[in-house]
Amino acid sequence: MYKIIDTKAWNRSTQYHWFNSFSNPCYGIDIKLDVTEIVLYSKHTQTSFFINFLFILMKSLNQVEELRLRIVEDEVRLYDTIHPTYTVMTELGVFENCKNQMHSEYKPFYEECHSVIEAAKKQTSIKETYNEAKHYDVYYITCLPWLSYEAMTHPVPNDDRESLSVPRICFGKFERVGDRFMMPFNLTVSHALVDGYPCSKALNALKENCSKAKVYFA
Repeated sequence: MYKIIDTKAWNRSTQYHWFNSFSNPCYGIDIKLDVTEIVLYSKHTQTSFFINFLFILMKSLNQVEELRLRIVEDEVRLYDTIHPTYTVMTELGVFENCKNQMHSEYKPFYEECHSVIEAAKKQTSIKETYNEAKHYDVYYITCLPWLSYEAMTHPVPNDDRESLSVPRICFGKFERVGDRFMMPFNLTVSHALVDGYPCSKALNALKENCSKAKVYFA
């Protein structure tokens, strides 16, 4: 479900139209994220760090209204809930795009996500088209578990207002730093919809939720 924003009456209408005129209105922020609580929980319960972090990530981003805005069919939509899409490596050594529903509770989220990932891993044929589904009530998420990076950029399409409006996310390999586990994290958004303040709110919410992850897994 979504509601349509009246861009003429919108208090940031000027910024929206200005940045939406850019061929690439996106900007990204890279941070080092303390994921110690999620790492320890995943090891203790022998559950997937990827899925556990994904749940905390989705909880955090959905808290911030601007991260739920999308440009679809020349209108600005505010979605009630955003769902995760993410890449999974198949047995063929190529990646498949996957999606599951966002659940407010941890257990159904974990079970559905785990089922989707395991099915994708066993895929033995390559689809004729890549990423053909036009979903915009999602986040585009990828992971580089083999590398701890300092900064990264995402490939973005040319003049595709709808795709450009979807936040892009990447996280890398976590590493031990003293008694903590730190992980590189990138959030890339469209400046047509998301200014620096709400982007910072989303990242700070993610930091806070990572520090109390067990509350969400209970």
